[in-house]
Amino acid sequence: MFPSTQEFLINVPLYSKYNLKSYSPDYIFGLEYFSGTIDAYCLGCGQRSVFKRARAWPHRVPQQDYREKYLDDRQFLVEMECTRDEHHTMRFYFEVLDSEVFKVGQYPTLADLQEHEIVKYRKYLGRQYPEFTRAVGLFAHGIGIGSYVYLRRIIESLVQKAHVRAQKDTDWVEDNYQSSRFHERIAMLKDYLPEVMVENAGIYSILSKGIHELTEAECLEHFTTLKSGIELILDEEIARQARERKVREITQGIRRIKGEIS
Repeated sequence: MFPSTQEFLINVPLYSKYNLKSYSPDYIFGLEYFSGTIDAYCLGCGQRSVFKRARAWPHRVPQQDYREKYLDDRQFLVEMECTRDEHHTMRFYFEVLDSEVFKVGQYPTLADLQEHEIVKYRKYLGRQYPEFTRAVGLFAHGIGIGSYVYLRRIIESLVQKAHVRAQKDTDWVEDNYQSSRFHERIAMLKDYLPEVMVENAGIYSILSKGIHELTEAECLEHFTTLKSGIELILDEEIARQARERKVREITQGIRRIKGEIS
């Protein structure tokens, strides 16, 4: 499918090509003459913001030879400005060549934009956090298979953390775990892993298949969905830890209060 403008600007890596002969002219003109808004991280503001099309842009879709002209070779710029400060801009450069459209440049870089989306996981991931940033960086440079290697390592580290917790359970049978396949291990750890990860255990097999069987283009196509899945897993795990910490604090506080008023 032809990506939405938000997706094309913020998530699609450089040089990913879309053959315009497969789509209505409305798709390419919807991008080239985009007049809506997008939601993205603003490096200038240091937070997410709404961006609108910059003032200097061709504000009308050409009506003359509409159906014929959309395949013409050309270059165009989509410049967006922050609604908080118009001096904070993002620029995206596109080229139409041989009936294909692709992004040839952008500022801020895709890695810059996406790294700010994952920085909140730095504390929880610890030593694994650089692997998440490497995955994002490789994706931003059009390297799909390599990015899957690092995403898979994050899944493996989450399972290993759950395994360590499970080993403290007196009913845990380590020999069964060691003789099991990875997807079976996830099922065995269902009480120690985020529910969304147990329900979507197939994410690991997809990443493994991407590393060994899929093309770069196929890996790049599915990267954003898989990355979002991992973020959802991390969000659930962070929320669990926060709840456990709050329960401990309240329990200790109530014990202290009972001791003081007894």
